[in-house]
Amino acid sequence: MINLLNISNRLDAFIERIGQISSWLIFILVLQVSGDVLFRYFFHVSSIAEQELQWHILAAIAMFGSAFTFQQGEHVRVDLFYHHYSKNVKVWMDVLIPLLIIIPFSLFIIYLSSQYVMQSYATGEVSPDPGGLPYRYLVKSLIPLGFTLILVQGLAVLFRAISHIKGEK
Repeated sequence: MINLLNISNRLDAFIERIGQISSWLIFILVLQVSGDVLFRYFFHVSSIAEQELQWHILAAIAMFGSAFTFQQGEHVRVDLFYHHYSKNVKVWMDVLIPLLIIIPFSLFIIYLSSQYVMQSYATGEVSPDPGGLPYRYLVKSLIPLGFTLILVQGLAVLFRAISHIKGEK
């Protein structure tokens, strides 16, 4: 028989690694922005591609970090009510919310954004700015990837709640 708690723990470990990657991307972004400011104001050198790369890194941070934020319980939730619920009600909410909201919504966004990415790839979309970055589909692919990570974390929450209801240890 499949141990859902074990699967949940493995999914959590995966999302935690993604969170670590996101934290390194923050460090890289800070270094890049600092370098951009130094070069712009002291050497009067600026690059559109470098500025766009900053936006792309920020997009990766947001999309990777959202699943990690969800895992850590720091996501937007109506804690005003959730905090006062009994443990049993919280467990059932952890079953229903992924089943009714997180998983269907993530699948919907993955479906829609995948078409968006494929259209960008098929047309060879590049930055509209002179000197901007090519391969615009790469940054757009962060949308379905990010929602896939949210879906994975939603499954981890769901599996953990089901294992709790079943009394698995």
